[in-house]
Amino acid sequence: MAAVSAQAHVMVRAPRPGDGHAVAALWRELWDVHEGWGGYPGAKDEATYARVAARIEHEARARQGSFALGRHLHLVATLAGEVIGQVEGWHDRYGVDAQTPSTCEVRSLVVASGARHCGAGAALLRSLGDAASAIALGSTVLAAEVLEPNPAHAFYEKVGYTPVAYNLRTTTANARWPERARTATARDALPIAILESALATRRKRVQDARFDPPRAVDASWLGAIAAHLQNVEGQMPLELVALDVTGAVRACATLLVMTLDPPFLPVRRAALARASIDPAVDPDELLPPLVELAAHIAARNGAATMEITDLPPPATPMYDAVRRTGAVPWSRVVTRLVRPLPRPV
Repeated sequence: MAAVSAQAHVMVRAPRPGDGHAVAALWRELWDVHEGWGGYPGAKDEATYARVAARIEHEARARQGSFALGRHLHLVATLAGEVIGQVEGWHDRYGVDAQTPSTCEVRSLVVASGARHCGAGAALLRSLGDAASAIALGSTVLAAEVLEPNPAHAFYEKVGYTPVAYNLRTTTANARWPERARTATARDALPIAILESALATRRKRVQDARFDPPRAVDASWLGAIAAHLQNVEGQMPLELVALDVTGAVRACATLLVMTLDPPFLPVRRAALARASIDPAVDPDELLPPLVELAAHIAARNGAATMEITDLPPPATPMYDAVRRTGAVPWSRVVTRLVRPLPRPV
């Protein structure tokens, strides 16, 4: 399409029947660009995007003009009646504390290449935030993962987003089961609870509002952790722990391996998340075996690469320790707190 001016009037609405092919074309543009930046490969065949278009048509009829369908939010931007952009959101809650806001994950934000710089991206995010906070009946954190090569970092900064977590990526080839790391068991409930508090403290320090603040370790929490570990032992997601020289648990993280859905090609994606270490121990002692074990398990489950997510900023001991394992910058998570619109009186 022809380039549009910054003065063009952009409208944001819910997808309607008839939008399917236009939205699927935007998805294809987004996936092609991300693959060029080293992201996971997307499908190239027309049949896949025809199925995507058909699914969008079906969902549009089910939405009946609403942005929301369950926890899934979908908005499109139009110019002179033509769909030029879209964004999806996934509404969730990561905490149990009454003061912790809900989270809306920003997914597949894209504006057609010929319609950039007309305000469509900002309008989509603004409307997504308003819709998410209306559903939550309160403040909501919008969170977007942005690949490091993506020039959209400047855009997100301009519209008020700040980075709260950094993600690295490593290959899984030749990874072995290390001596000082293993899968967690119910016996590890106490050290994991203490490490969870350390993780919450770290998140609070970088003002990541998606999660609960640190909490005191009590019997009910320990019991819940032990029961969880006993019920899911050997299943994904896997809880992993790293040990110090005495055999005590001093670090933990969660490994998830999944198959990507279309329009991605069906490759296996692995992520090591929620890594937490005892602040009194050198990260270079604890993180390499944790990453090595996760990579070994990920490889056994068919993943050629693994992301290490939810890390503190570069030039911090924990981030740099993971970098020294051979992992390279992959993406970062940026967030913005959206407060509900005032109700008319």
